[in-house]
Order: sequence, then C-alpha cells, then structure tokens
Amino acid sequence: MKITKVESHLVSAPLAHSWETGIGSAKQRDELLVFVHTDEGITGIGSSYHAHAGVAMKAVVDSKVAPAVIGLSPLDIGEIWERLFYGTVYIGSAGVQGLAGIDIALWDILGKVAKLPVATLLGGGGVEHVMAYIGCMSLGFKAQNKLVEEAQGYVSEGYKALKIRGGAGVKQDVAAMRAVRKALADDIDLMIDVNARYSWPEAVDLSKRLQEFDTYWLEDPFDFSIPNHHDDVGKLRAMGHTPIASGGNVYSRFDYRNLLERGGVDYLTPDVVKSGGFSESLKMAHIASAHDCIIAPHTLNGLGQVANLHFAAAVPGHIRGYVEWDPTSPNPLRDELMTNPVRVKDGRLYVPKGPGLGTDINLDVLKRLQSDGNQEISMQARVRRWNATAA
Repeated sequence: MKITKVESHLVSAPLAHSWETGIGSAKQRDELLVFVHTDEGITGIGSSYHAHAGVAMKAVVDSKVAPAVIGLSPLDIGEIWERLFYGTVYIGSAGVQGLAGIDIALWDILGKVAKLPVATLLGGGGVEHVMAYIGCMSLGFKAQNKLVEEAQGYVSEGYKALKIRGGAGVKQDVAAMRAVRKALADDIDLMIDVNARYSWPEAVDLSKRLQEFDTYWLEDPFDFSIPNHHDDVGKLRAMGHTPIASGGNVYSRFDYRNLLERGGVDYLTPDVVKSGGFSESLKMAHIASAHDCIIAPHTLNGLGQVANLHFAAAVPGHIRGYVEWDPTSPNPLRDELMTNPVRVKDGRLYVPKGPGLGTDINLDVLKRLQSDGNQEISMQARVRRWNATAA
C-alpha cells in the first residue's frame, strides 16, 4: 500500500454567540482536516491544529508536510513521524502541529486495515468511556449571573467538572470563581484557565486566592506562553497553593521532559492535533506516567475531539484524568461533519468502536463548511494593568 495523495480542508462554522476570553474574541469554530489517500482505496482522516492561523497552517501541511509522504507506505507510521518531525525542525511548533494530521490519518488507515479502533491499537482496548470536563468554547467572560446560569446548566446535564475562562484580571477572575463555586455543589470540580495572561506576581496572587474555592487546577498562568516558563511553572507549583495544569501549548516529548524535570505540573494537557498526533502524544503519556502526573487531554472541534477520545482511552489508567469537551450548540463540526458523532451521557464520553477513528467525514457538509480564511480568534496583545498608556 502506498500514499498517493494528501489533501487538507480548512472548515469553519459560526458561533451562536461570540466567546470572550483573555486572548481575544471568537465568532467561529475552525478545524484543519487532513485526508491521506492510498492506492488501495483506503483513506485516512486526521486533524492538524489551525493555530489561529488556519490559512498559514494549511500551507504548512500542503507545501511542507504532504509532499514528504507521497509514495511511502501508510503503515510505516513510526518512520514517517521521524521523517516529518526532523524534516520540519526549522519551523518549530508549526511543523509538529502540521504533521499531527498526517499521523492521525495514518493510525486511522491502520485501524481500517486491521478492522480495529485506534484506541485498541494504541493500548486502550476495554475502555468504554472517559469522564469529561466542560471546556473549549464555553464559560467565557460574561456577566456573573449568565456565567452561573451556564455552569448550572452543564451540571444539570450530568457533568461533574467545569473550567471557566480567566485572564480578565486577578480580581475579576476571583469574583467569577466565587460566584460559580457558590452556585455549585461541593462535589463539582472547578478549574480556571487564564490562557497565559499573567506575570509572575499576578500568577502567585491568583494561585493563593484560588484556594478559597477548592480550585481543581489553575491552567497556563504565565504570559508569553508556557514553553518559555518551565522554571516558573515549577516554582509556582512548589508553593503548594493551587494545583497547576499545562501542556496544551507544549508540543513534543522533549518539551514535556523539560516541563516535568524543572518542577513539573500536577496535570498535563496534551492535544493530539497539537502535539504531533497519536504517536507523540502517547510518548508524552508514558513520560507523565514515569512522573506520576495526571494526563487530562485538551480537545478542540469535531474530528479533533474524536481523536483525543481514542488517545485518552490509551492513557495508562492510573494517570488518566478528565477529557476536555465542548457541549455548546449549534456545532456542525461536531454534530454534522462527523458521520458518527461522539456519544455523550451523564458527563461520560463514549469511545467510538468502529474501525480506525470510528467515523468518516460527511463530504456534503465538508463542502458547505469550507472556510473563508477568517481566523477563529482575533488575538490581542497582553496589556499590563499598570500600563498607564493603556486605554
């Protein structure tokens, strides 16, 4: 079997309401789908992270990653991963995210050939479901009564863990957490993700204050992105105020090694569409296991959520944590684009059982959702609260 063609499709769907966070405002959902075709008529599907620059990432896949695999056997997954990783070293994390779609598609092909789910091939056979936490494009900046109403709605649907968006300012974040915690039962796990918005003193201040709410974790506390703050993450964790989560923006096993060896985090949050696909993410899980660190997979839209479910099933059970989930509607990338959408019940995500990823892409919906090139989130600069020139 040989790879004959690779094609990518950037898809997009508008949100019912804008989603406001510390990193900007989102008015749509995006996903970069990757199709790997073979000379035996078997096609694998995957997803590469759009990196809030979908057109640029599509070019990475089309011009850099895809040409390197034409003519190779899609079953030589390890060899192809190494070829792509070291062949894209000059473009850094963009290369890792770009090759993720290829890797996921190759595992999908292997599953279709073997007539087994990817989760089983990865070692997750027997895991029927994983527990979800509410994240993604939910619980963003809004009036406290609306935030509480949204949170209570998810709890009524059976979810036991929620993540609100922080980064609005330490005082604002604390007020939002206080309002939500007051409205929820003690058995609901409550996290906050500040999307890498804070300086060292702000992060320390917030981590102290969050103890009041029995906060499950504080995610990505430092600005300029987590890859530049391995030592600071370790120092903050060592203070013992609030458990720390990170890893959604750390893209390889090498970065994970550094993050853990320099003091570590309590929860690692890899995403297969960001972190080099199944092949690399599973290595990350094994590194986490050696450090007794919980893996709580990050997810995105549509096929990315499906892929991360297969990965979560294969994470060693003693370190398998919650899996991020976006329940907001309408979401055609989740409910219409997938021929077999993920089944959800009482906060449990059921791992697809069909061959490969257990779903295909509805091509009619794919055509309808072709992106116009606009970005999912209009990123904004970090504004220091003490900056007198800030508006």
